[in-house]
Amino acid sequence: MNARLHAMFRPIQANGRVAAYRYVEMMPSPCLKPFVSCYWASEPMNPAECSPAASCEAAVDRVLPDACTDILFEHDLNENRYHVRYCGMFDHPFPIRYDEKRPVRKFGVRFFPGGAYPFIKMPLSEFANRNLALDMIWPKITGEIGERIFQAPTLDAKVRIMEHYLVSAAMKNGEAHDDLMANLLFRIFASGGTTSVRELAASEAISARQMNRKFEQYIGFSPKKVCEIVRFQAVIGDMLNSRETDWRYLALNRGYFDQAHLIHDFKRFYGASPSIAVAEYRKMSDFYNRHEV
Repeated sequence: MNARLHAMFRPIQANGRVAAYRYVEMMPSPCLKPFVSCYWASEPMNPAECSPAASCEAAVDRVLPDACTDILFEHDLNENRYHVRYCGMFDHPFPIRYDEKRPVRKFGVRFFPGGAYPFIKMPLSEFANRNLALDMIWPKITGEIGERIFQAPTLDAKVRIMEHYLVSAAMKNGEAHDDLMANLLFRIFASGGTTSVRELAASEAISARQMNRKFEQYIGFSPKKVCEIVRFQAVIGDMLNSRETDWRYLALNRGYFDQAHLIHDFKRFYGASPSIAVAEYRKMSDFYNRHEV
């Protein structure tokens, strides 16, 4: 991929709503921006840091479609057990419910759209809407750095370990830049996901069939599905940047037929109506803790 694409598309998730858990993101170093969207961590707060009203029972985080894939390191604190999984691209949302009696610490590598393929070198369509033990896909990473990741005491330390490994792997894999894929993603991001499949294919003088194969290889879904998700993410961004949202104007501005069309698509990717999303985001405090490596 191309590092310049990183600034054009910043996926938004719906984590950080559970008062008893802390969620934070960290941006990758410049040399890994063609591959990594961000690193993230979710961990239980110290009981002394939580207010008496903090409860996990009614609070729900949502995983939203974002055209990314993730490596997920999970540490079950009660049983001191570790799990490492690869989560392919999802085209539907799902909630994450927390059990206060079973605290789990998580660290994730969120790959930029198309960014995981140069490392995995298998069509990402094989992992769409699936999460698998990482050993089945990328056995070296679990054995070589898995234990070090789990033992690292801070997010910064985990990121340093992961960055060193990914930089070394990228150097071994050689040149991973794909001009065609980068150009197609550029057009999708620049349009906010409103460009059509026909326009995309014509812009690069390729057939729709060729383009579909490229997207299934690098990202996991068709260009049409990726456009829909990028447009949904743009709507989420608009919603967060505005205190008062005119849904009719937003629908027309983002290329939907009308407000009903926007609401239908929004529910498909968010799992609830736009009005519920607004209320949920407004209840979040200190959302999107980000800092550079």
